[in-house]
Amino acid sequence: MEQMNCDIIRDLIPSYVDEVCSESTKRCVEEHLGSCGGCRQMLETYKGHSLSGKKLEQKELDSLKKIKNRMKFQNAVCYIILVFLLYCGFEVFFANHINYVIFSHPALLFVICILANLLFSIGYKCRTPLGKAEYLLGAVSFVLDLYFILLFLYFAARLRTATEISQTILGMELQKMGPFLERQIIAAFVAQILFFIYNLWCVIRRDKNCSWLLCLNMTGIFLTINYDLWMKGMDSVETMWHSIFTDTLEIAIPGLIGVAASFLISRHVQKRIL
Repeated sequence: MEQMNCDIIRDLIPSYVDEVCSESTKRCVEEHLGSCGGCRQMLETYKGHSLSGKKLEQKELDSLKKIKNRMKFQNAVCYIILVFLLYCGFEVFFANHINYVIFSHPALLFVICILANLLFSIGYKCRTPLGKAEYLLGAVSFVLDLYFILLFLYFAARLRTATEISQTILGMELQKMGPFLERQIIAAFVAQILFFIYNLWCVIRRDKNCSWLLCLNMTGIFLTINYDLWMKGMDSVETMWHSIFTDTLEIAIPGLIGVAASFLISRHVQKRIL
């Protein structure tokens, strides 16, 4: 009989500790605990257990609070990157302040933005898979990057061999190539910024794994900035091919590394969720 009473009381201890039992049950448990050392020991063990009801609930609340705070920080980082990119575009394309010290090493700025995005993506558990729209815009962003890389390498190769001012490139006189390229660069910059905003919205509002697409967009943005800086700061035809080749690689290489790393991180997080 005594053993049966202990079994009943031990079944009631979790409810007693979590304070979800009735007053009569509480008095019954306390009366039994006053005369049973084994049940008192079990009570102390349960109180210290990490998975007791109240502690588990508090642990979940603390975890949710940490995730929420982390998401706020990560979102703030992305907003800062977006504002910085808009500032760079305004200064380079519209204000023509290309001699600012901030633009002396654009590749370094790009690497900092990539690293910030990678840190942002670590632990960001987006649960919604990408849709056709995200993949389509990613493909357009990549094609834009490839187009400008090939266009400027071709432009540098042709301009390097130019012997007469009347020589044409892509059916245009050399004097008209500058404005032609400038307009295309500005249009590509605006497009990549819009892609970046859309993908950022997908991450924050639609819980999608778009961090690697953000890296791809940033690659295109900094490529256009780098090419415009190169065009406005070009001072020697002899060094043109080497300069444009270097300007391309210093953005393309860390960009590809950032896209690959961010994609692997997002895949790893997705697997952990599933």
